[in-house]
Amino acid sequence: MLTNFGLLLIILAWILQLGKMLVSKKEVWPAFVAIYALGVLLLVVDGFLSGLTTLAILNLVSFAAALAVFFVSLRKRII
Repeated sequence: MLTNFGLLLIILAWILQLGKMLVSKKEVWPAFVAIYALGVLLLVVDGFLSGLTTLAILNLVSFAAALAVFFVSLRKRII
């Protein structure tokens, strides 16, 4: 169940990012990364709860990368 919600958030994030890129500058939108990270976090939790440790760890790496992009994109907007 969490996997479905996680994937839906990831799909929503990609759709929103695409829309943002089509109407404005080609940059990473922080809200996209935040929604994406939440979706991946649900996949991480679901992976651990389901006993799929390898999948959960790989998703955790993806989550960490998304958080890094999120904080860098916020920092660049402030500067």
